[in-house]
Amino acid sequence: MKKLLFVIAAVASSIAAQAQTAIESSKFTDNWYVGIGGGVSAPMTCDPMFPLNAMGNITVGKRISPAFALEAEGAGLFGSHFAGNRHAGISAYGHYNAFRSVVVGMNGVTNLSNLFGGYKGSPRSVEVGLVAGLSWIHGFIPHASDKTNNYVGAKTALAIDFNLGSSKASTIRVEPGVMWNLTKPGNSYGNLAFNREGALLSLGVKYIFNFKNSNGTHHFKTYDVGAMMSEIDRLNAELAKKPKEVIKEVPVEKIVEKPVEKIVEKTIVKETQLAPVVIFQLGKSVIDASQKPSVAMIAKYMQNHPTSKVLINGYASPEGNAELNQKLSDARAKAVYDMLVNVYKISPDRLTHKGLGVTDELFDENDWNRVAVFIEQSK
Repeated sequence: MKKLLFVIAAVASSIAAQAQTAIESSKFTDNWYVGIGGGVSAPMTCDPMFPLNAMGNITVGKRISPAFALEAEGAGLFGSHFAGNRHAGISAYGHYNAFRSVVVGMNGVTNLSNLFGGYKGSPRSVEVGLVAGLSWIHGFIPHASDKTNNYVGAKTALAIDFNLGSSKASTIRVEPGVMWNLTKPGNSYGNLAFNREGALLSLGVKYIFNFKNSNGTHHFKTYDVGAMMSEIDRLNAELAKKPKEVIKEVPVEKIVEKPVEKIVEKTIVKETQLAPVVIFQLGKSVIDASQKPSVAMIAKYMQNHPTSKVLINGYASPEGNAELNQKLSDARAKAVYDMLVNVYKISPDRLTHKGLGVTDELFDENDWNRVAVFIEQSK
């Protein structure tokens, strides 16, 4: 019981330590990899053990998260292992075929290092994982009781990954495991069974290339939520020092026609700068994952204040063409507007968006002027 409590406490401490770290969102085209390799296999029954038979494989996979991946694998097994004949490629029934069987399967890969040790923002030099999956097997050496030579298979293996270079674009995987033929003749034929009579011990080595992602790396990226919120608070404090953006009084004249006199009504519209800002990358109008909490804060504010109306102003920094920057500022304001309406279900009649083009006055740093800001309007 004490050991169990210790394990639970250790896992809780690990989660707490990483609570301020989040994984950046990625596209479907990110985190794909391909691999090619080879190895040797031998019957789990060890009869006969030698000669060891060769095998080769090709893998295409996608990492769903730092701890889990899905991959399709095709493998070819060479030679034969029938008792009484130790010559690879010649079966006990007199048939010759150096190509023993093909295996096509789908595997799940669990990265134990990241699952229990946490993801640090880039792959470790050495990581350990588990591979498990199902497959279809077609044999080229016929069996007397089976004329189709098609079987259901499974794979269980240990994945030891050596991630190479500073970019971690290349991985060498050493994969000791077991390849199971679940419906092999003599192995409860016709029924699924994990039986050593229908299993091969295998040892494979493969080279894996990790394709480059939209984030500029070959792996998942993380960001520090606490540091990001502190930066937003600092920028908000600097923005609050700009008095010209805080409160504006706009007189509106309303003319009522009368034969003798002219009555002018003045309506004072107060515009108050709200704290959150959304910062964009150079030349971009897509809201990064790190900036979505600012939009969420505005949505929460409007949900808590159902009569509030908000103007979204988009800006661009001074670099580049003025006409392009105007369109960019419009797109940034519209992107924030769309997220509030479509994701947080804020009524469109409570929101207005407008691109104000280039500015270098919101912040001293040009990079910080690529923003969308929020103005609450009230009479």
